Amino acid sequence: MPRHRFRKKTAMAATMMMPKIEEVEEVDAEMGFARIPDDREALLAFMDERAKKIQRLKDHITVYERKLSDEEKLMRDAESKFLCLDRLQSDNDIAPLNKSSSDSAKTSSAGSTSSESESGSLSKSKVSSETGSLLGIKEFWTKDIGVRTMHETSSSRLRSETSKKPFIMLPPPLKRKLSVPERPEENVTKGQPAPGNEFVVKDDDRGSCQKDNVTPEAKRSCSIETQGRDSHTGKTFAKPRMSASSNISRQVLQQQSEFQGHDELITLIGRSSLPSTIQSRTESMLPSCHSKRLRSLSLSPSNHKLFATSALDGAVNFWQLRSDGSTACLLKTVNSIGPDQKKWAEDIAWHPHETALFSVYTSDDGHPQISVLHLNEANKSCKSAFMEDKPHTKGLINRIMFTPWNDPRFITGGSDHAVVLWNERRENVWKSTLLHRDVHTSSVMGVAGMRHNNLVVSCGEDRRFVGYDVQEEKLRFKHKVDSKCTNVLPNPRDFNLVMVHTRQLDRQMRLYDIRLPNTELFSFGWKQQSSESQSALINQSWSPDGLYISSGSADPVIHIFDIRYNAPNPSHSINAHKKRVFKAEWHASLPLLISISSDTFIGLHKLC
Repeated sequence: MPRHRFRKKTAMAATMMMPKIEEVEEVDAEMGFARIPDDREALLAFMDERAKKIQRLKDHITVYERKLSDEEKLMRDAESKFLCLDRLQSDNDIAPLNKSSSDSAKTSSAGSTSSESESGSLSKSKVSSETGSLLGIKEFWTKDIGVRTMHETSSSRLRSETSKKPFIMLPPPLKRKLSVPERPEENVTKGQPAPGNEFVVKDDDRGSCQKDNVTPEAKRSCSIETQGRDSHTGKTFAKPRMSASSNISRQVLQQQSEFQGHDELITLIGRSSLPSTIQSRTESMLPSCHSKRLRSLSLSPSNHKLFATSALDGAVNFWQLRSDGSTACLLKTVNSIGPDQKKWAEDIAWHPHETALFSVYTSDDGHPQISVLHLNEANKSCKSAFMEDKPHTKGLINRIMFTPWNDPRFITGGSDHAVVLWNERRENVWKSTLLHRDVHTSSVMGVAGMRHNNLVVSCGEDRRFVGYDVQEEKLRFKHKVDSKCTNVLPNPRDFNLVMVHTRQLDRQMRLYDIRLPNTELFSFGWKQQSSESQSALINQSWSPDGLYISSGSADPVIHIFDIRYNAPNPSHSINAHKKRVFKAEWHASLPLLISISSDTFIGLHKLC
């Protein structure tokens, strides 16, 4: 471009910007040197002019505040997506180093055969190279104890090689702190399961926590150990543990667990080559007091001693746990569902802040679709009410789920392909809003609300995993899964992690990052022995710390999966029921699983 044209455009741009600068200076001058008139008419005109300018400035402030909020939101979303992509890229970059470091470790260990310790080191390095591990299977770092590992040379070699790579610096986050997946050469931060889970899962007996020279405090600090593994390449490498200090109070930890400070659990998925050791003991097998097969189970989030069951006989039973969780007693039975209504509850859910149980039924025959049972624990009475709105047009209402938002709402999904959001307009008066009916082409089997962005996710028998933005009233994503979906459950600690349950044997449960919904992070499952088909009545539950998933099965066995374990098999299984297990739900404050089965028994299982 000729130089004179460039100068001309620059001068024009400066001329365009000049009025705004002069206007600001003029406003400042008026504010500093404006004189208040003395007569009444001039004073009224002066006040009127000032009022107009004040309103104009307020409008400018509002516009810029809204623009600032939008830019901050875009920045947060961009940072989250960048961190996830950076983690995948960093894992792919480490994969070639795994091969070279393991080969060099084998060469160096093959030359040392003078003593038993060296021969032991040789055998261990061979096992390490077979599994693709750079730093060994049971290695970790502890700040309080100077533990030295047997593969120090390979660790230092990895640090020297990876230190040559350029490190990407991120801009400072806005009003939050995101956890970034740590590289092997970085300093180690401690971590432990999130608050709300009272029990501690012990590691394998071969772990370093069992050594005699380790103090009890150190044993508690290394109670859970993870190991690195790239889920795409299949390589494993030792990963530093992430733990919170035991000195931090539960209240502070819960304040930090709000979104923007949630637990980053996605980086732990599939990074341990050994499962955590879980021991279980069945405390009680209680008769359900239902005359027909059980259908649903729900634990109260507001009162941890209460849970409810529903069955095909149309009754809803309220149960009260003992303080130690060893047994439970029947508190109240509600037999009447509605006037001349003979259907049973397809699904039940507790209100997050009240002792009120919501039940969904079929949408056929013009009967009420949703009922509310208000339980009074003092006099053991129950008051029932039915909602007037009937947004579902046909078939069963398969799922009801409350949202984790500040104003409690709940979502329903039915066989009419519809996803409906319910809002409480005034006390005990709920109104429905149809989110979408044409996104799914078959029955909607699972619905849930994500904690951020007012996002509602759903899945169905059409194999679609869908995300809908309630605030913007538009579809955010639509992912096609390779099997029919029966349920979707967000993680209680990592607000970006969600589990989708499918009917594919051996790979029933899939994990997704909501920021990259088209990419499957990991899959778990079990080999079903009793049947070749997967029932849609089998449900799952997250543990309070977000590290474990429990699931019923038709075998009948309760399966427990550790998301940190890099194998698709269950970490632990509980044999307690005689027929198909529909659900095993985690208690919020006790090391307890509560299960229901078609054998009409309720199981209470202690974990340690």
